[in-house]
Amino acid sequence: MTIPHDAAARAERDPRDIKPAEIFKELAKGVLGQERALEFVSVSVYKHATGKVPGNLLLIGNSGTGKTTIMNNIQRLYNEVPEYRDLRAMTIINANLLVDSDRMEFRPDRLLQAVEQRARSVIGHDPTAEELRAAMERATICVDEIDKMSSVVAGKPNPIGVVLQQGLLTLMEGENVAYRTHVLEGGEEKQRTLDISTRGMMFICGGAFEGLYDQVYYRVTNPGSGEKLKSTAIRTADGQVRIEARFTLADFFRIEDLFAYGMVPQFIARFDNVVILNDLTMEVLKEILLHSYDSPFIRSKKFFEIMNIQLEIEDLAAALIAEQAEKQTRTGARALRGIFGRIINRIEFDPDGSNALKPNPDGGRTLTVTAAMVRRALGL
Repeated sequence: MTIPHDAAARAERDPRDIKPAEIFKELAKGVLGQERALEFVSVSVYKHATGKVPGNLLLIGNSGTGKTTIMNNIQRLYNEVPEYRDLRAMTIINANLLVDSDRMEFRPDRLLQAVEQRARSVIGHDPTAEELRAAMERATICVDEIDKMSSVVAGKPNPIGVVLQQGLLTLMEGENVAYRTHVLEGGEEKQRTLDISTRGMMFICGGAFEGLYDQVYYRVTNPGSGEKLKSTAIRTADGQVRIEARFTLADFFRIEDLFAYGMVPQFIARFDNVVILNDLTMEVLKEILLHSYDSPFIRSKKFFEIMNIQLEIEDLAAALIAEQAEKQTRTGARALRGIFGRIINRIEFDPDGSNALKPNPDGGRTLTVTAAMVRRALGL
């Protein structure tokens, strides 16, 4: 059962009746290859929507595995489901913006300013103090690149990281923050100090934690560790199968690894779950290439439509591109852009000189990206 969006078609439900399994189905429409992570996210959204239990999450994943995509799809869910209108003041902010490095000071006002801007946009008119407070206190706060605020950098103490983690910890525990702003009062806009409670907010922090991957890998492969890499059957683009020993962080991760990385234990304890995102497989990357909203193939397809050219791609060609992207585990789906660009950029510049256009019976022309074109462009 999917979440019906048309409020006119049925009476709005109590948020408690929109269960995590329904939330999962809706989020999965926009997030590929991260089913396990979405289960955790769906439970957290349910907790937040019901307002009974905090559902804070820490997302760990290589660049391009979908952290920002998950955050964007939570926002899409809030915007499309009428029952979630009170949750729509969601903001994504970079971790380093929350600390004044000169004064070594945590700046919750910067976070609340971002929340306020979103809340005003959602409300749609000059709000009263109560309207603004209500919208802000139900916000979802997404803090990106939290891994850059480790308490240890290159083996040395990083005071800024400690300040940030302690500051966020205080907010996640539930804090009343005095916040100065302008609100509508008696038909006039006046400056007021609002007492904003963070108890009803949900915090989702995310980061690549690149050093964590290396740290855990060295621990696992160290002689005498008692652990070993798992062998996995890998299917290649041309259908062959090979066995590889691959390292996956989720298989060996321990919470203690984050402490060694430089995350403060009290800070980590405020998260309901620490979620390790999967490295994307060839099959998932192929799906992203062919169907994702921001796929380089889809963007190029729209570009050629301007010239009345229909862009197509062979199944094997898409698989070969995905296979090359899979090898770049530190960039994930982002690798698709560079790889596909090497194949298509010169054709976009001069499609008529590419010798790849075929006339259509009903007018226009078709350009098909073939496996041969991919192999030639990538030197495979």
